[in-house]
Amino acid sequence: MTTTSALPDMPLGSNAEPFDSIAAAYDRIFTATSIGKAQREQVAAEINRWFQDGDHVLELNCGTGEDAIALGRRGVDVSAFDSSPAMIGVAKRKLQAAPCQSRVHFDVLRNEDLACLVGSFDGAFSNFAGMNCSRDWQNIAAGLARLVKPGGHVLLCIMGRVCLWEIVYFLMRGQVIKAFRRRSRNQVARIGINSVDVYYASVGDARKAFCKEFTLRGWRGVGIFVPPSYCEPLFAGRNRMLRIFALIDRLVGALPGVRCCGDHVLLDFVRSTA
Repeated sequence: MTTTSALPDMPLGSNAEPFDSIAAAYDRIFTATSIGKAQREQVAAEINRWFQDGDHVLELNCGTGEDAIALGRRGVDVSAFDSSPAMIGVAKRKLQAAPCQSRVHFDVLRNEDLACLVGSFDGAFSNFAGMNCSRDWQNIAAGLARLVKPGGHVLLCIMGRVCLWEIVYFLMRGQVIKAFRRRSRNQVARIGINSVDVYYASVGDARKAFCKEFTLRGWRGVGIFVPPSYCEPLFAGRNRMLRIFALIDRLVGALPGVRCCGDHVLLDFVRSTA
């Protein structure tokens, strides 16, 4: 694995505490759910496409380490970071039981503190909306440009600005503000008993933030027919229906006019060679 280091006294920032409060329950309420698995499989197909055995990959907002450990099992070296010490604690405990301990490294790091990181990576990724908790995407893009080799892919799975499932779900409950909350770029979300600022970036916003050093190669919707995780109770015992929805997502997820309607969108940036 290529040597990677971060300063030991990096500030954790205000976003660490809210996610600390759900770290112990996160795998139960999302990772291990039917919806969580269905959405993660869609992202994993793209991650596995671009990151191969022998690569060294940077993961931001790694949460409880599910993706990093999965890549490690495939022979990919992963340096994975999250702003939440509790999330990193769960990830490290998971890694102790995995057969890829030498390939995966977990540590605490905010997206905003990428300047503290030293290393060279074949690519990078951030899964399931971790980037939505950061506002200064241009600074993050500059940090990634310094760390990712020319030609390397940077995959960002973010919450999109239009989610049809969310609109219908909350309108049926008479919660109009929640139904259209993503139309406002800046919101405050509840995480357990705490709150966190959420930035809903459009694909255009992301392209503009990364345009100096990256090219947007393509993007697709994630969770178009597969619903958001808070719909899990509606799909209890309906695994066949969820599998069908997941298959439709894979078939139509990259189609213009459809791909913007998912719970998330997956952006594929490529580090410029110039």
